[in-house]
Amino acid sequence: MTLRYAARTAGFAAAYLVAFWAAGPLGLALLVPPLVVAAVWLAAQARFGLRRFDVIALATTVMVAASLEGAGLLLAATVGIGAVLPALLFAILLERWLPGYWRGHGDRFRRSRDAVARLAGVAALTAAAGVVLQEVTNPGTGLLQLGVTLLRDTAVLVLLTLATRAVRRTREPRRGLSVVR
Repeated sequence: MTLRYAARTAGFAAAYLVAFWAAGPLGLALLVPPLVVAAVWLAAQARFGLRRFDVIALATTVMVAASLEGAGLLLAATVGIGAVLPALLFAILLERWLPGYWRGHGDRFRRSRDAVARLAGVAALTAAAGVVLQEVTNPGTGLLQLGVTLLRDTAVLVLLTLATRAVRRTREPRRGLSVVR
């Protein structure tokens, strides 16, 4: 592994800890929930092929954050599993249902409306998995708050993925058609 990978992982850990601690005292992470930070990071790291290390880094970061909040070892592991599974689901489904979408590959061959619909489906499944795991680990949250969390996480996942993809595409040079003889 390289120094760049370590720097990216440290940057992710800092961003995740900020999102995790903002969600704690405020009750709602208004801008970017921790689930979205983890899911987008795992999706962005997919091109390097080190998913098992990314999952270990995510689980370790979540467990450290939970321990600093006062959780014991078992509760920290439970919180870690609840954070890793939806994020991993997002990264895997995004690669399966929209291969290369994150990097802008295959855009000429797929309609944008279908791609956004699939992205919304992936985001909805990820948010639903996060809500279910949240309710299992912390029962009695309330139906209204679970619905708001589901809608918020779905919307933020879709919007952040589209925004990140748009920024990546504007940085890449435009290529026209090439003729091969």
